Amino acid sequence: MYAHGGGPDGPGFGALSPAHLGTAGAGGMFVLSVGAFIGFEATAVYAEEARRPERSVPRATYLAVGFLALFYTFTVWTVLNAYGADRAGTVANGAAGTDMVFAATARFAGAWAADAMRLLIVTSAFAATLAFHNGATRYFYALGRERLLPRRLGTVTARHRSPAAAVVLQSAIALVVVLATLVSGQDPYAVTFLWSNGTGIVGIMLLQTLAALAVYGFFRRDRRGLPAWRVVAAPLTACAGLAVLIVLVCRNFGLLTEASTGINFALLAPLPLVFALGVGVALRIRRRAPRAYAGLTTVDVESG
Repeated sequence: MYAHGGGPDGPGFGALSPAHLGTAGAGGMFVLSVGAFIGFEATAVYAEEARRPERSVPRATYLAVGFLALFYTFTVWTVLNAYGADRAGTVANGAAGTDMVFAATARFAGAWAADAMRLLIVTSAFAATLAFHNGATRYFYALGRERLLPRRLGTVTARHRSPAAAVVLQSAIALVVVLATLVSGQDPYAVTFLWSNGTGIVGIMLLQTLAALAVYGFFRRDRRGLPAWRVVAAPLTACAGLAVLIVLVCRNFGLLTEASTGINFALLAPLPLVFALGVGVALRIRRRAPRAYAGLTTVDVESG
């Protein structure tokens, strides 16, 4: 029973055919796929704490991307075969679509497995929230160290060497968002989570695009002995591919937010404005204190 699936012909691999990339809805598929991969870039955030970051960070990144690709593919393939490739779309669009994975698990593995999955979703959501918290804290810390935000954010405690000020700021922002959700009575998932998550996905993709372009710009005149495919071809290809994906995500943004066109526009509009503001602040600081800006290589430690 477990190996035969829910379709009349048993398990098949037709759903994995590249021919489906040209069908209607492929753009929306890319939107959801990109959102699912957000987070692999966090390996670079912890480079300063790695013993040999030039080796461990690339390896961890490749391992994370490879594992996610295989795991997501296998998971979706099992769900499709549980219902049959010809019925999976109908079930997903029906009233039972949100529960189809749990229903398939209960059918083939038992109710205990479906209950375990629900528990794991809660613990996974907590782990993801903690990871986002750590990532945001690192960004605040880096921006404070580079004087793009108050210098206090770029300090670490003398005892634990942790960016306590950045942690407090990120915690305060999260608390304000939660309290605003409670006071306004909005749906914490449909509004607070989906809206902020959708905007965050586009923001991260923009940062990844700029990072790929920056890699090429840094090594454009001097490759420092590195192969051309690594510092020229790879970053330029990534930059172009991400640019196309950003367009697809923006055109299908409603898949991430489940909101109206007006709300989606309001969620995306701040991104170019914040980017322009950041560029302006950076240029202003470099113009006023070029030596201090270029020479920031040490970590400040709080006296207390």
